[in-house]
Amino acid sequence: MSVINESDLVIYDNFTKYENTKAKFNTKIASDMKHNGEIVDVLGFLKGKDSFNDRYVVRFNDDTIDNNIMTIELDFDYVKDPVQEDCRRILSKIIKLFDLNDKEIEELQIAVINFDYEANEGVVFLNTETIERLFTDEDSTVRKEPSLKQLKAIAEYMRQTEKYYSLYGYKEYTEKAINSILSKDENDISRLELLNEFKEIIANNVLCYSKDITMTKPKDSFEKDFIRENKKLKLIDLMINEEKQKENKKNKNRKCR
Repeated sequence: MSVINESDLVIYDNFTKYENTKAKFNTKIASDMKHNGEIVDVLGFLKGKDSFNDRYVVRFNDDTIDNNIMTIELDFDYVKDPVQEDCRRILSKIIKLFDLNDKEIEELQIAVINFDYEANEGVVFLNTETIERLFTDEDSTVRKEPSLKQLKAIAEYMRQTEKYYSLYGYKEYTEKAINSILSKDENDISRLELLNEFKEIIANNVLCYSKDITMTKPKDSFEKDFIRENKKLKLIDLMINEEKQKENKKNKNRKCR
């Protein structure tokens, strides 16, 4: 992506300015896929030495401008859907607001798709846990644990797009869950997060007292330390599993479809 300012366009002799022109953007370039599905403003056309070097200048929904967009990345004959356009614009601004990286964006996009499906199926979002589950793909056997930034991003998206959905129990449950997420302090820490931090420290201690990276044998003169840290590791794993079981049980009891 070649991000520029609109004022930079005056330097191009081969630039043809467009007025009120829009297109749907899609690309296979991984770093730019966060804009896929956006209806963008096409500001103009840059004539190259041949058709392979022709480029468009577009403004994305987050107001960034790119002068290196290929013809195959734009669909000028897209079918207009005002609701879809507005939702995509909202998502783009939220991605910029929370400064998400590519991986976080990809996971947020999955959450948005799941939210759209489940909201239309009449799912009641009872609490934070039911919103967290949106980040886990339906076919996945491992539950994703979104970061607080991602949770706040999906909560903000749900709040801003609520007008397009008839969310059951919105006032009673969903609105409260959204407000709870958005009011969270980034310095807060859950019991499970704390236990996982302790596990990392203990695992590092085991490695330090180990003879090699396989961590199966202790260093000479560190046998007692090696045994003690391994016992700690087993104990912390047990505590983490117990905490996960408590959370799963709580989520199961609260689940409502």
